[in-house]
Amino acid sequence: MPGTLFLLCGEPSGEAYAARVARAFRERFPEVPMEGIGSTRLEGEGVKLLRDYGDISVMGVTEVVKHLPAIRNALRAAKERVSRPDIGAVVLVDFPDFNFRVGRTAWKRGVPVIYYIPPQVWAWRTGRARTLARFTRGAVVLFPFEEEFLRRFGVNAVFAGHPLMEELAPVLDAPADPARYGIPEGKRVVGLLPGSRPGEVETHLPTLLSAARIVAERAPDVHFALPVARPALRGAIARRVAGCGLPLTLVDEERHPLFRCMGAAMAVSGTVTLELALLGVPSVIVYRTSWLTYRIAKRLAKVRSVGLPNIVAGEPFLPELLQENFTPARVAEAVCGMIGDAARLEALRDRCLALRERLRGPGATGAVVDMLAREAADAWA
Repeated sequence: MPGTLFLLCGEPSGEAYAARVARAFRERFPEVPMEGIGSTRLEGEGVKLLRDYGDISVMGVTEVVKHLPAIRNALRAAKERVSRPDIGAVVLVDFPDFNFRVGRTAWKRGVPVIYYIPPQVWAWRTGRARTLARFTRGAVVLFPFEEEFLRRFGVNAVFAGHPLMEELAPVLDAPADPARYGIPEGKRVVGLLPGSRPGEVETHLPTLLSAARIVAERAPDVHFALPVARPALRGAIARRVAGCGLPLTLVDEERHPLFRCMGAAMAVSGTVTLELALLGVPSVIVYRTSWLTYRIAKRLAKVRSVGLPNIVAGEPFLPELLQENFTPARVAEAVCGMIGDAARLEALRDRCLALRERLRGPGATGAVVDMLAREAADAWA
């Protein structure tokens, strides 16, 4: 029996990338069993779940403290599993504070570790790059500048294009079709994206809804669309929006075609802001976390922007409203400034679409599987 491939991710965007790796790996090595930590999408690709990441997917210092028992239990289970002799290789996807611990355990047992989407050490905590070099056989990165940066620290880093370019390929230039979601004809669509974690939804959605009410008063022809990032979040979101009085549509599936219908969005900082940008949708980027988490991050960060489109572009062309600046009035003002100025909105859209060329490549998913085939060849022989 060939050694088991163990995949570990901790939130929806990471799981989307891990699922593509699992599918491609299964096509090349159909006899190799796969296990890991993920959710329904990874399970749908034939991965036997050790844990669902729902209880451990949190961000921030104070947020982590609240979930410590669940995190410790999942970490103990993952470290124990990758220590067994039947594990052939480990693929870690993003989720660094958890994954570093699992990766180091696997390395000590002589198990090959590939890191897909390593932490943004170029932005903060640069010392982790040396740690990454010690316990991994290789890393597949998201951005072209990361390859050179990590190689300076001894990491076998490869940029092969951003995986979003693979995932979004079917809809990159697809026509917008608001009618498929029941959105009335002639309405301008503005997206509301409160995050993919329960804590993010709880923190951000009330302010986004308040901002949307202001926008609706100023622009009565706007219809709001809220894609649900994970099925487990639907109940909490539905309760929040019930009776909000807004022209709003909740969408559970096919979120990327929905993005094509949007003219602009209010979006929590994260991968979704880059998804929107690559589909030509400028967003007002927002985020709020605990005071302590924010102060620590601000002290350590080495970048001016938090929004991925701004980081990739090299300048903050999309507005960012963080912490005390994340208020209904300021978000509404930024959104209305976009949708109320056709020339500005078109210019922002063009700058978003220009990011595609920076992120093209032969394919990140294939690069991960190729790296596994090289670095863990004995496990699949």
